[in-house]
Amino acid sequence: MTLRPGIAASRPSVSLGAPRGPPRARLRWWDKGLHCCVWGGWPTRVARASSPRCAASSRKGPQAPTTVDASEPPAAVQWQTMTDTVGRTPLVRLQRLTGDTTNVILLKMEGNNPAGSVKDRPALSMITQAEAKGRIKPGDTLIEATSGNTGIALAMAAAIKGYRMILVMPSNMSEERKASMAAYGAELLEVPPGNMEYARDLAQEMQQAGKGIVLNQFGNDDNPLGHYESTAPELWEQTQGTITHFVSSMGTTGTIMGTSRFLKSKNPAVQIVGLQPAPGAKIAGIRRWPKEYLPTFFDPSRVDLTLDITQAEAEETMRALARVEGIFAGVSSGGAVAGALRLNQEVENAVICVIVCDRGDRYLSTGVFDMERLRAQPDRVDRATFWAAQQTLQGLPRPVVLFVGSDEEGTGASWCGDCRRAAPLIERLARTRGCTLLRCEVGSRPAWKDPDHPFRMAPLGLRAVPSLVEWRWHRRSDGQVQGRPGRSIGPELEACQTEAEMEALVHSFLEALTWA
Repeated sequence: MTLRPGIAASRPSVSLGAPRGPPRARLRWWDKGLHCCVWGGWPTRVARASSPRCAASSRKGPQAPTTVDASEPPAAVQWQTMTDTVGRTPLVRLQRLTGDTTNVILLKMEGNNPAGSVKDRPALSMITQAEAKGRIKPGDTLIEATSGNTGIALAMAAAIKGYRMILVMPSNMSEERKASMAAYGAELLEVPPGNMEYARDLAQEMQQAGKGIVLNQFGNDDNPLGHYESTAPELWEQTQGTITHFVSSMGTTGTIMGTSRFLKSKNPAVQIVGLQPAPGAKIAGIRRWPKEYLPTFFDPSRVDLTLDITQAEAEETMRALARVEGIFAGVSSGGAVAGALRLNQEVENAVICVIVCDRGDRYLSTGVFDMERLRAQPDRVDRATFWAAQQTLQGLPRPVVLFVGSDEEGTGASWCGDCRRAAPLIERLARTRGCTLLRCEVGSRPAWKDPDHPFRMAPLGLRAVPSLVEWRWHRRSDGQVQGRPGRSIGPELEACQTEAEMEALVHSFLEALTWA
């Protein structure tokens, strides 16, 4: 037996039968369960856990020694298939975005599933359970309305099990998602942008017309069952039962329903936090459903707290995850982590687990990671998202932050006259002088006038809006790099009487910035 380089001697011992045939005819086998390469002989029939989908802890230590029956042909060995690779995803700690805290934020990396998202779990569950109930059989046509990830997962599962798959989806979904579905052999039917309700209705009409069978992720109890049987037990085992909070974006709500049911059965004190898009936000994978389209298995009593997430908050946190933590995730995952970071400010000594539902490479064509565009047209963040967003400035040239009054709902312009005057000028000068600008809105006039406004406190200590702040970086005693304010101009901007005077002040401030 030849071990792969780096394999520890603590791996289970294996006894192999005599090699079969001359040396040049011997085969090289890779046994995934034993983590070794075997030259000659036949690979072992690996002893499996009785419930592989729930055996999250089976990888934590050595398995029982296993012997090989050399007379057994390879066709009789129970090899893993793609369905066996769904689940058992890593749980990793957020290191830098949390700041100084007594809490631990852990991210469940669902992008590590074979089709790249948390939806692999319910997709496999729905098809497997439908087969067991006699609803479907290989060769049938399956139909599903999807906004992306469920469609990709179902397309993969259908390909594995031998089904024809028709997916109905809004046309504004990313090109990467569409291409992934097609690569698995699914047929795509596109409906008007953003209209998931119409997609669901069309899928039901096709079923009534005899064109296939709808799995109905929005009303199929086998959707949350997939999380009850796999996601939640994995979290419980990986945290050794110490989880205090579970945070998840809500789309079909299958993830949060199934996981809540299991975790609450283990410890009723575990807090379940759901994320939904703020009014006007269009975050792929998260929905505020009209009452008539609410998933039938959704039970609001299983969610202890619901947070609204803005588009900017989700996207800024998503970019911060990539740049600051090395975690390349999608927009809804950014929203989930943003919710966890909010929670991080309100609780102590907590173990907060977050679902990172997919990978960021599914969103590249949408431009959400285009830093050149973002530097030219800075996003507007608010006081809830600022501390996550500022981390994205790390490593970028000459970073500065512009604090302004928020836009008024009726006019669409800032309530602060000096801000309306200064912001366009500062953005233009920052762009022409190679600076990276982050624009942050401090809130409404009453909110800013509150002496307890957090931006008036340390470490920012703002005295006026608009304020332009140089952003610097320092290394903490624990080795982590943290952003902090440097020089600033605020009252000086307010004191400017003419645009020329303001331009000279800003020009002088920006010219003093270093390129480090």
